[in-house]
Parts: sequence; structure tokens; C-alpha cells
Amino acid sequence: MPVNSCVPGPELVGHIVELAYLEWAPGATAAAAARFGWVPDRSHMSSHATNTGHYVRPEWFGGPDDADTECLIPFCYYYEPDDFDAELQADGLSGNVDWLAEYHREDPAWVFHRDAGRSVFDDRWRAAVDAFGERLGEPETVVRDEKGDHPWNYAAWRCGGNAVVVGQRADNGSYMTFEQALIWVGPHPVDEPFPTGEQFALRLEC
Repeated sequence: MPVNSCVPGPELVGHIVELAYLEWAPGATAAAAARFGWVPDRSHMSSHATNTGHYVRPEWFGGPDDADTECLIPFCYYYEPDDFDAELQADGLSGNVDWLAEYHREDPAWVFHRDAGRSVFDDRWRAAVDAFGERLGEPETVVRDEKGDHPWNYAAWRCGGNAVVVGQRADNGSYMTFEQALIWVGPHPVDEPFPTGEQFALRLEC
């Protein structure tokens, strides 16, 4: 069960924390992206490529004129092969496992493990939570979404009028073929409770 991952390190965590404490007025996130050295990018349907092998989504994040509503940065992908994958492999054909192995292959920071398993996917999420915890302290909430076939985990911090969430969910970019772990950052009113695990999954669909 393959995992492809690039767990955020201190540089990316620092940039995300700085981004989270900004007032997201028009042009503020574009100025921050330029200050971080993030490069405009369209090759991964993203707005910017970071210096750490990560990609910032959606495509319109960090525009110079409009106020942004949120952004997310995936750092891990997970896939559970099925019988069809086994058939393809037996016939010498490539399938989703091989596609995931090639995804981000041009970025040396990403590491592909063909036989990692779900526990490694969860470990990558936990490592990112720990990395943000070193900067932001204990998360305000840690929740689990138990509604699907497999539980997804979320941890969240308030940063003024914004929030940072490190969570797991389906990957929209692969039409729900893969699961992913990602960082979400965006406005969150100080008097608004954090959502449930199931609601987090919906919020992270940008």
C-alpha cells in the first residue's frame, strides 16, 4: 500500500505560521508568497511551488488584487490497491500504484514507499502535527472523521482571525482515487467553534 510523502520541515512550517497570522487583505498573501520565495506555478494545478517541494492550491491563491479565502498544501498521498491493480500488475501494465510512484518524482524531497501501509500515512500526518506543535503549541482541537471506510485525523490551531489545520481527506485532484494529508490555512472567526471531523473534510475541499 504505497505512500508518497514530503513532510513539512521548519522552513515551510515557519512560512505557513507567518501566513496564518496575516490579515488576509487584498494583495497580502501575494506579497507573502513573494517574500517566501514561492515561485508561480501551473504544472500541478497550483498557484505556487515552494522552496521545499510542496505546491500551494488552489490555482488562484496569492493573486495581487483579490482577497483569498483559503489555501492548502498537500504533503502526503496514500493509496490502497485493489484487485484491478493486481490484474494490471500481473499483465505487466502500469496502474495507480505506478502513477503515484511517478507523482512528484521530479522533486527529490518527496519519498515513495511502495509497501508502506496506512499506519505510515497516519505517521506522516502525526509528524506534521508535531512540527506545527513546536511552533504553535498543542493544537486547540484534534478530531477524527469516522464516517467513511477509514478514519481521517485533523488537528487545528487558531492564529488570530485565521486557523491552521493539518488533516487527512480524499484527494480531489485524483478524482478521489488517492487519500492525502495536507495543511489548510485560511480565515476562521475567533468566536466560531472548530468544525467536527466530517465538517473538516468538507472544508478542506478547496
